[in-house]
Amino acid sequence: MANTTLINNHYPLPQIPKYLSRQREFLSDGINLRSGELHHKALTKIIQDIIIQPQRHQFYPYPQIEHEHAAKVLGMNSSSIYFTPGSDIAIGLILRLIACTTKRLIIPIPNYFGWIDHANLNQIDILPIYFNDQHAENFCIKTLLNIIQTTPPSIVAISNPNSPTGIEFDNNALLAISHACAKHGHLLVIDECFMAFGNINHLDLLGQPEHIIYVRSFSKGYGLAGARIAAIIASPEIINILSQERTESAISGSTWTLFQGILAKKEHIKQICQSIIQTREYVSETIMKLRPNWKIIPSGANFINVKTIGENPMKLVENAALGGFYIRDMSTQERMNGYVRIGIGELELMMKFLKQIFPSTYDDNEQIHNQ
Repeated sequence: MANTTLINNHYPLPQIPKYLSRQREFLSDGINLRSGELHHKALTKIIQDIIIQPQRHQFYPYPQIEHEHAAKVLGMNSSSIYFTPGSDIAIGLILRLIACTTKRLIIPIPNYFGWIDHANLNQIDILPIYFNDQHAENFCIKTLLNIIQTTPPSIVAISNPNSPTGIEFDNNALLAISHACAKHGHLLVIDECFMAFGNINHLDLLGQPEHIIYVRSFSKGYGLAGARIAAIIASPEIINILSQERTESAISGSTWTLFQGILAKKEHIKQICQSIIQTREYVSETIMKLRPNWKIIPSGANFINVKTIGENPMKLVENAALGGFYIRDMSTQERMNGYVRIGIGELELMMKFLKQIFPSTYDDNEQIHNQ
C-alpha cells in the first residue's frame, strides 16, 4: 500500500507530505499585517454597533431564509449564489465536486496556497503558469492563453488581484482569458478575495456566463475574516452540484447577523476600502523614498510585497515584530524569494509601522504635514 503509514501495525494512514505548503503558526498579541485582515477603526465601530441577539448563538439559523435575504441584498439571483464558511471551503468544494471529472487545474504561480493544497488532496493534476522570477509583475498572458488553447477541458483558476503578489489583471486580459476558456471548453474560476481594493468589477465586466465561477470572500473587503463567510457565484446547474454538501448549514447564526449588518453598510465599507487604497499608495511611496534601492510589486490588494534588495528580508520581519507588527517573509513561496508582504491598514496604524521599521529616517509629524 503506497504512501501510507501503519498505526498499531494495522490501520493505514496517508503520509504527511515532506514539505508542507504552510506550517501551523501561533502568534502572540500584536497587529497581524500578514494575512490581509482589514484594520480600520471605522470598521470596528460598525461591527460593534451590530446587535447579535442571544438566540443567534443558541439556536440553529434557517439557511434558506438567510440565503434568500443575503442574495437579495447583494442583487443576486438566489439560484446562482451559494454561501460557504470561508473561501477555503469554497475552493475545496469546487475542486472536489467540479474538477473531479477532468482532474486538471491550470493556475498561475504563485497563487493562494489553498488552491494547490486542495488540488493535491483531490489528486488533481496542476498545470502551473509561472510568474517571472525577477519581475513578478510581468506575468505572461500569452503563455496562459496558449495553455488554455492546447489543453483539454480543465479548471482554470485565477485570483484577481493575485494573491500573494497583489498583481491585477486588466480588462483586456480578463476578457481574453474568459473568451479562450469558453471557446476551448474550460471552466474559469475567478477568486475575488481582494477585489475590493482593486479596479475591476468582474461581474460588470464579464457577466454570469455558464463557464465562469466566482469565489467571493467577505473576509478582506468586508472585514469579516473572523466570521468566516464567502460565496460562490455560478450557473444554477453548478450551484446545485456544490450545494449537495450543505455547507450553508455550517455558517453560524451570529455570522449571518454580522454579514447582514455589514451589507447594510455597503457604502461605508466602500469608503473604508478606498481609504486603504490611498494608504497603500502612501506607504509604497514612503518606503521607496526611504529605500530607493528596494522594489515594490504594483498591488491591487490591501497589502504590498517589498523586495529588500541588499538586506535580509528576515531582518525587516524581526524589526517589525519588536514593535508588535507581524509581517511575512515570502521567500518560501515560488517566485517570491526576497520579498516581504506588508498588510495595509488605516493611515494612523501604518504611520506607527513605518516609524518602527525606519526609526531614524521616518518623521511622522512631517509626514502628517505633507499629507
